[in-house]
Amino acid sequence: MTEHLTMNTIIHAAFRRDMKRFGDALAAFAPGDQKRASDLGRAWDNFAYQLHHHHDDEETIFWPAFEKVGVDPKLVEELEGEHDRMSAALVGAEGAMKVFTTDPSQTSLDSARGAIAELQVVLDEHLKHEERDLEPWSATQMKKPELKAAQAAVRKAHKGGAGTFASWLLDGADADATAALKREFPAPVLVVLTRGPGRRYRKEIAPIWK
Repeated sequence: MTEHLTMNTIIHAAFRRDMKRFGDALAAFAPGDQKRASDLGRAWDNFAYQLHHHHDDEETIFWPAFEKVGVDPKLVEELEGEHDRMSAALVGAEGAMKVFTTDPSQTSLDSARGAIAELQVVLDEHLKHEERDLEPWSATQMKKPELKAAQAAVRKAHKGGAGTFASWLLDGADADATAALKREFPAPVLVVLTRGPGRRYRKEIAPIWK
């Protein structure tokens, strides 16, 4: 069981879950199934959006705040390098998935599977590093004014997408991630987000994984 000390590892769990979902779905995919390819493309667009914004938020909001409260600069430099490698792998996967969703042939399927597998390796290495070397320290800093301001800045930046974000995090989450998310969001707020703004995710993307 993962000990979720901050929102960061709850998000990481969702990335790992979706990476496995895509790997499994592509392994079972029947070439030529245009509807299934289009559905997977829709789920991919959401995943890629969440990954882009999570790492943008780290680079532009959270890591600068960590620097103010004394993070090891060498660690941030290492993580930034991993972000660069992950971004390159993500670009490759986005290109392969774009082709696959419009032409679900065996060739494009093989390309998508390879690109997704590469991204999964690079992403998991980065997440493990962050969880091992940054997360324990960052969890002790979250009540400091600089980090409270960073959290507020992220909420403000993504206010319009909060419902989709919450619904995505909960979709297929294990018990520990679900419990941790409910500690981060007051129960009434989480209900409103998932039933209202998160309705589109629940109707258009969640069923893809059933």
